[in-house]
Amino acid sequence: MDAPTGKPSFVTLLVLALTLSLSGCSGGAAGGGGGEQGGTLTVFAASSLTDAFGELAKTFEERNPGVEVRQSFQSSSTLLTQIQQGARADVFASAAQEEMSKAVEDGLVTGEPEVFVKNREVVIVPIDNPANIGDFQDLARPGIKLVLAEDGVPAGDYALEILRKADAEYGSGFKQEVLSNIVSREADVRAAVSRVVLGDADATFGYASDYTPDIRDKVKVIQIPQNLNIVATYPIATLKDAQSPELAQEWVDLVVGAEGQRVLEKWGFEPVAR
Repeated sequence: MDAPTGKPSFVTLLVLALTLSLSGCSGGAAGGGGGEQGGTLTVFAASSLTDAFGELAKTFEERNPGVEVRQSFQSSSTLLTQIQQGARADVFASAAQEEMSKAVEDGLVTGEPEVFVKNREVVIVPIDNPANIGDFQDLARPGIKLVLAEDGVPAGDYALEILRKADAEYGSGFKQEVLSNIVSREADVRAAVSRVVLGDADATFGYASDYTPDIRDKVKVIQIPQNLNIVATYPIATLKDAQSPELAQEWVDLVVGAEGQRVLEKWGFEPVAR
């Protein structure tokens, strides 16, 4: 038998290479798991939630290093349609019960949706108020350039509900007089408010939460009589096809919890007592 040479044989080197290769694969799988724990959380939320959820996203990412919160803010009806058509998201937050109820009926959510906040509508006019709108009834004056969110968008539907109630208060015909002043229907409530901010319209129906700090030097609010106004309830739920169900539930817990409620209240929403 030949004496040992002190050098590893070809077979030994081959076994070592295979071992390292398998170890690398194992390490890659573990790393992939860690990446998944970081990952991405996708939230579909009503446009009126843009500022509040934007702030909460920063908090969420700080608490979950490696996690990116991606959010799509559009009308609740548009978001529902996208989810029904297969758009992938982890959480759905609607500005109305109707859209969430449809999502539940279609089997798109898991668990029971939670109402996490409330909102009310206001009339928003430019700061210089060129149409000289002094109160809610002035919206019926001829020549007012009014913009509304599209039919089917909660903010627009709430406005119509308010006007139906106003018909009983001010006499039949008030609603139609206001509607005859509409010059544009916008994709969502934030788009309608933007038209007023830019001076393209004399008034719009928005939410109290849409009177945000960045536009307060450009617009002012006309209150809607309390007996005519509505209370918009916002439900939130995790989606059945969520890619990150644990992160989705953690987001919901943040929103409905004390910290989330404080942030929402800061942005003009009404917290929900629990």
